[in-house]
Amino acid sequence: MAGRHTEADYRNSVENPAGRVAGDMSELSERAKRALGGAQEFAGEFAEGAAKSGRKAAKFVVREVREHPLRTLAIGAAVGAVVAAVIMLRNRSDE
Repeated sequence: MAGRHTEADYRNSVENPAGRVAGDMSELSERAKRALGGAQEFAGEFAEGAAKSGRKAAKFVVREVREHPLRTLAIGAAVGAVVAAVIMLRNRSDE
């Protein structure tokens, strides 16, 4: 009976593709884990570099304020005046 399929035939026809799909999913999962590990390492290095740059900038600002207090005050006042002018112009254009 060549045209007749047994239960084992049906089971094999379902189990083989299911096994391949499970294997493919496992491989995809491993690839994703490796990719995320690399991204996590990059993010950590980036954050560390940003923190280091922030500390350097803070030290620079403190040193500049101590060495040149009047110049720092004048720069701060100028920046404040520019910000105030921009805000006033925006409010005027909204009316």
